[in-house]
Amino acid sequence: MGTVPTYKLEGLSLDVCLLVFVKYAFKEGQEKQHPILMEIGIEIVKKSGGVPLAVRALGSLLYSSSSEQDWKNLRDNEIWKLDQNENNILNALRISYNHLPSHLKQCFLYCSIFPKDFEFDSIHLVQFWMAYGRLQSHNENQDLENIGMQYIKELMSRSFFQDIVRFHKNFYTFKIHDLMHDLATSLMRNECLIVKSTNQICTKSHRHLSFHFLDAPIMDVPNILRNLGYLRSITFIQVIGESASISQSFLELIVSRCKFLRMLDLKFSNIQVVPKKIGTLKHLRYLYLGSNPKIKELPSSIYKLQNLQFLSLLGCEELKALTRDVKYLISLRCPILTTIEKHLPINGIGCLNSLRRLRISNCNNLEYLFEDIDHLRVLQTLLIFECPRLISLPRGVRNLSSLEDLGFKSCRRLNLDLSIVIG
Repeated sequence: MGTVPTYKLEGLSLDVCLLVFVKYAFKEGQEKQHPILMEIGIEIVKKSGGVPLAVRALGSLLYSSSSEQDWKNLRDNEIWKLDQNENNILNALRISYNHLPSHLKQCFLYCSIFPKDFEFDSIHLVQFWMAYGRLQSHNENQDLENIGMQYIKELMSRSFFQDIVRFHKNFYTFKIHDLMHDLATSLMRNECLIVKSTNQICTKSHRHLSFHFLDAPIMDVPNILRNLGYLRSITFIQVIGESASISQSFLELIVSRCKFLRMLDLKFSNIQVVPKKIGTLKHLRYLYLGSNPKIKELPSSIYKLQNLQFLSLLGCEELKALTRDVKYLISLRCPILTTIEKHLPINGIGCLNSLRRLRISNCNNLEYLFEDIDHLRVLQTLLIFECPRLISLPRGVRNLSSLEDLGFKSCRRLNLDLSIVIG
């Protein structure tokens, strides 16, 4: 709005595009050793429309190849002939996507379930992929978490992720460019329904339901409630500055009818009671109940979720501690726990033989952990954040032979007497 004329952004000049392309397509200085590839590269860059994202994606695609035929195949790809309103960037991105290995294609597409400009973090994204069985292990000794990080790093190297920030070792945050997101959304449109209004219809072909309209309470939406039985994931995405509220009847209906759910993400949904039938979701692998401070206790049926791998209770500061029955969550690999209690029970969490990562956070009353922590033989990461009354750690921490990272934050009363390198 206003009287100032619009300024139309033009594409980068050919010379600047070539500088970007060379940076991503060659190791430093090697472009001079491949004059024929550079000639083909110039032709490829001309097809990119001067868009930096397209140039970067194409360059990243060719980085690992010095085969003249591979470069020619990219230059002569049939996708360039498609009509995209004279904008070659979508063609370039589609070519880059088509050259991904099949396992990376699936992982990338699943990112479209989240909205544009969503900030991913590596820990949650790996658990998200794991819930759908998208991580392929060719070695029984290789953890799925490590495989997931390999996938993330490869997608980073191919320019599918951007705004990358590394905080520590294998913990990154990043985003997907809007146009990359458009590409993934277009390819997932028959499987994933992004709910932004109350008149949208969930069909039998949809497997993923993601609510992005959170400016009003989410009640029983008739069109959406059709064909829920086919769904594999339901997520509620918070919009900054707005709050969601899911009716209890809607939540009960989801739990009772969506028997094949693998993922249920209820963060910031303002729920107070977790349905007693949650234990009937036998296929559930990812359950996010965090950021719902009104939850005071969990139903006993939750301990029937023997396929559950990820559980977040982060920020549920009025929640009673998990009971000893937590030991029946035999597949749990990554719990994030908050509790109102002073201590965690013995013969509970310590019996979880699959645990790789444990975070205990925002526990204002917690003074002691569980004494049998030394039973967690494959635990790799232990993080304790915002537990101001925690006095000491169990002696068994010394015996965690697989532990790689031990981190603390805002635990001011904690008395550390350990010869352990803190990660």
